[in-house]
Amino acid sequence: MSTSRFPTVLDCLVIGGGPAGLVACVYLARYRRTVALVDAGESRAAWIPRTRNVLAFPDGVVGTALLARLREHAMRYGIEPWNARVRSLSRTADDLFEADLGGDLVRARTVILCTGARDVAPDIAGLEEGLRNGQVRYCPVCDGFETQHQRVAVLGREGHGLHEARFVAGFDNEVTWLSMGSRGSVASEDLRSLEDAGVRVANGLPVAIRCDAQRGVEVTMEDDQTLLFDVLYPALGQRHASGLATGLGARAADDGQLEVDAHQRTSVPGLWAAGDVAQGLNQINVAAGQAAIAATAVHNALPGRTR
Repeated sequence: MSTSRFPTVLDCLVIGGGPAGLVACVYLARYRRTVALVDAGESRAAWIPRTRNVLAFPDGVVGTALLARLREHAMRYGIEPWNARVRSLSRTADDLFEADLGGDLVRARTVILCTGARDVAPDIAGLEEGLRNGQVRYCPVCDGFETQHQRVAVLGREGHGLHEARFVAGFDNEVTWLSMGSRGSVASEDLRSLEDAGVRVANGLPVAIRCDAQRGVEVTMEDDQTLLFDVLYPALGQRHASGLATGLGARAADDGQLEVDAHQRTSVPGLWAAGDVAQGLNQINVAAGQAAIAATAVHNALPGRTR
């Protein structure tokens, strides 16, 4: 695919081909806007073994299958993801955006950034297999329901770990917070809330974590004790892929999540954000809604139709 397939200047460039990016493209194409999608192929939706809270999939849907259906939907309107990585995003003298794809340059009046986030992964032997079979999970909002009546561990220091352990305890399971030595930094009232929720605290440092299809998740502690769980939630934070926006001066939280207004606009004029890279609950349904809002705001901000 080359820049010759597009007008000299696009109405909108969408960066990131996960659920948010694909939904944004469908909306923009249906608004009869000239739009292109650049996708590096790294949507974390592809890691989902099966999600059961995406609307219209009562039996759940595998992440790769959901992405395939979203791509098929976008292709009905002529949207074919450009498999490339945006190396840099800049503003031109005539106030356009210019994206460098490693040699190819794409210019657009507006940009919707849908580059997502990455969970900070612990060192776990058999991590990929553990993700596939549901032994390792990253999103209790997505799949805490599936952990009922199981032995569940939450790995993470104070803030992230404690709050996630308390949240997971609401699914009637046996929860242990692997606090990584941070229990002493936690306020007494927070520790009492864990106790009230039935959460156990293992305060030593885990030195090895291993997924075993038969035994479950084995956590070896620094005192050589081995703890066994059915499910492990790493709660080590996320890194939001917002460098293209912050490089233009967009405001963001410490973890990179972009500040946006009610229309998904960043603090940079002409630049919108949707999905996990933007403020809000990191959920596929939310990403789709944010994409619809952003695409509609882009359409309303642009002059007339171009085709």
